[in-house]
Amino acid sequence: MKWHRVWVVGCVALAFVAACSAGAFAKTEFKLSNQFPASHHVSKGLVFFAEKVKEYSGGSVECKIFDSAQLYKDTEIVEALQDALVETGLVATNKWSGMIPVIDVFDMPFVFKNLDSIKKFIDAGAGEILDKEFVSKGVKNLFWVDYGYIQFFNNKRPLTKPAEMKGLTMRSFSGADAETLHMLGAAPTVMSSSEMYMALQRGTVDGATTGMPAAVSRKLQEIQKYMTLANYSTAQFVVQANLDWWGSLSTQDKEAVMKAGQDAEAWIRGAIADSENEAQEVIVDAGVTVYVLNDAERKEFQDATAPVRDAFAKKTGEIGQKLLEIAQNTD
Repeated sequence: MKWHRVWVVGCVALAFVAACSAGAFAKTEFKLSNQFPASHHVSKGLVFFAEKVKEYSGGSVECKIFDSAQLYKDTEIVEALQDALVETGLVATNKWSGMIPVIDVFDMPFVFKNLDSIKKFIDAGAGEILDKEFVSKGVKNLFWVDYGYIQFFNNKRPLTKPAEMKGLTMRSFSGADAETLHMLGAAPTVMSSSEMYMALQRGTVDGATTGMPAAVSRKLQEIQKYMTLANYSTAQFVVQANLDWWGSLSTQDKEAVMKAGQDAEAWIRGAIADSENEAQEVIVDAGVTVYVLNDAERKEFQDATAPVRDAFAKKTGEIGQKLLEIAQNTD
């Protein structure tokens, strides 16, 4: 009987040590929902992020990426994050505009001019302001994902001044984008990028607002005659985490994830610059007439779309006005 007690105590002790060892070496795994295909440069940036998470955590944290909206579509990801259905996800900022109106600052026309303008804007205080807005909605920003600038494509004429937009039917990608086109005298139609090629080919619309890499991926250079390089607005994304899940991580794990995010943010910005340049070459080589706005012409477009920015400032109040001021001071 005595030996039996000793044996039981020994087994309990071994089980306790094993449990502690397992806890010490437990791996934290989290999913990241991504709407882009694996071949997209943003998706490659997310792979870079996952690799850095593993590196900086010493292998104790692992990010598993689900591409091509395997988990959630872009219209579903905000709710999925808020409801803790997925730990992290890539989100187009305009998907927050209903709950966080100030996020539409990225859609404001002729606010940001160059590829480095967004980083300057975020680093100058905008990032901190927007982070607080997201936290109030139950998510944590991990890192920003630049996507490049939106340009004007059409089949009728070069667009060198606002008056030349009048009468054009234009594909639009969002409500704010449609408002800008309407202000310029065009007739906007909001439609998804998947519908854009067919609408342009059939002449349902005369032109479209989209980025150069997106235009090339959709082969718009085959069916469009003109492009105005205007950098008129930007498409912005962000990788975000469910706030409760984020709060459950150790300080060490959080530091590893955030450091990896900083590296991925910089990597994607570099990839965007390369992608924009490569796409422009393809568009030019395809025979599309490309017109680059000079400073005076850009100012004319800025003046013509001032009511859109004024309406944004009025709608969003002090925070929206502050964001516009930061953007203007960092351009």
